[in-house]
Amino acid sequence: MVKKKISKALSAALVVSMLATGVIVAIQGNTTLEVAKSAGDKKVEVIK
Repeated sequence: MVKKKISKALSAALVVSMLATGVIVAIQGNTTLEVAKSAGDKKVEVIK
């Protein structure tokens, strides 16, 4: 019984950590996209 509880807790922790990683990656991806867009806009302004 104890081993089953431990394995369930571990799998739950894994799922939670994977979800957290996914959220962090998504946030970082959005910020890098925004930075790239703003950098592109600045280049366009300089060319004008």
